[in-house]
Amino acid sequence: MMKRIITYGCLSVFLLASPGLIAQELTYNLEECISYAIENSKTIQNARFDEYIAKARVKEILSLGYPQISGGADLQYFIELPTSILPGIFNPETDPVTGEPVIDPNTGQPVPGPPVPLQFGFPWNANVGVSANQLIADGTYFIGLKASRTFVELSEKNTDRTKEEIAYAVSKAYFQALITEEQMNLLDANLSRVEKLFEETRALNAEGFVEKIDVDRLEINYTNLKLEKARIARFAEMSLNLLKFQMGLPIQTTLSLAGTPEDLKPESIPDLMPADFQAENRIEYSILQTQHALENYNLRRYRAGYIPSLYAFGSYKWNAQRNEFNLFSGNEKWYPISVVGLQLNVPIFDGFQKRQQVQQSAMAIKKIENNFEMLKQSVALEVSNAHGNLMNAFQTLETSQRNKELAKRVYEVSQIKYREGVGSSLEVNEAESQLKQTESAYLNGLFEFFMAKIDLQKARGEFSRYHQE
Repeated sequence: MMKRIITYGCLSVFLLASPGLIAQELTYNLEECISYAIENSKTIQNARFDEYIAKARVKEILSLGYPQISGGADLQYFIELPTSILPGIFNPETDPVTGEPVIDPNTGQPVPGPPVPLQFGFPWNANVGVSANQLIADGTYFIGLKASRTFVELSEKNTDRTKEEIAYAVSKAYFQALITEEQMNLLDANLSRVEKLFEETRALNAEGFVEKIDVDRLEINYTNLKLEKARIARFAEMSLNLLKFQMGLPIQTTLSLAGTPEDLKPESIPDLMPADFQAENRIEYSILQTQHALENYNLRRYRAGYIPSLYAFGSYKWNAQRNEFNLFSGNEKWYPISVVGLQLNVPIFDGFQKRQQVQQSAMAIKKIENNFEMLKQSVALEVSNAHGNLMNAFQTLETSQRNKELAKRVYEVSQIKYREGVGSSLEVNEAESQLKQTESAYLNGLFEFFMAKIDLQKARGEFSRYHQE
């Protein structure tokens, strides 16, 4: 028993000292949820990794302009030495009597004899040395270096676009979870009202003032409300988990949402201004600008391929040749070999390859220019439609709010009439059902309103404020 007590005590101390093992509780508003997502989203982290890769790519290309130095060594053993054939002129025919070369009377030159096979060299050969190459002039290299830096800028803007997409997704998930939470609150209030009325009616029935059918109707209503609450509770949990996922927050973390939908609902919708239709406010426009600059560098790089390139090179080696494997003997000599030089590459004809590359790049630039015009038209349409949807949602929301307030008053009057004996339970049930419908319509209106508001913010390019986070 004492051993168990000590074990449980140590485990309790370990858990208390390890906050990472205890479920963390957080209370965030919308801005805090977005800030957390920007810092912790795996999607944004991957976009930042792409930035690091692009920057490393620039350094890789830059390194091609530095001296390229390498060292090497090789060892060879010739099982059979290479054979060289000497022409017969080096082995003239000789007079068998005098031993003198036989002279051709027509040419006055010795008569060639048969070719002579000879083997030169030693079976053991070794080389050790270093070599270096240096770029001096290459137009494609310098233009490619500028293009790679622009590619880094493009990767940074892609990260900005990813931040906007995450902020947009978190905003939608946040409002969905917030509306679902509000729906739970309304269901709790409805359940409390119906439960109270059900208990009162059951007491009245016991005293003989109301019929059993009135109790049964309220019991059915009460049971249905409890089932609906259980369903909405599961949906609320799923909505909150979706928000945690979009934020990059562990699912097991307890997250509470600050504020209520009423706090975030504006009093009116402002009119659109000319600045709202500017495509320059959107990250897509900035990305197109960078793509346009990058493709121009590609065009220049292809054209620079017609220009000659110049490289310098040099090497210094030591060579050893032996009959036996005594290459490192101090008594034997190694012979140095050194060379320096220039290499000029002049493109003459490549089967029109560069010409086709130039034409392709020129067409790519025209496509990007067309995309600029298409984006401007698309932004104007998107902003106009999003504002129209927001106005419709706002008007629907105001109407559903008035209907909810009216239905609430009708329900309260029907309760009073029922308690005073001048109304029926059927009338109360109908009023309660109508109140639920108007409350549900109001919540749907709130959801549609917030979704339309987020879409308009995205269309205007307002999510760009999260680029610096």
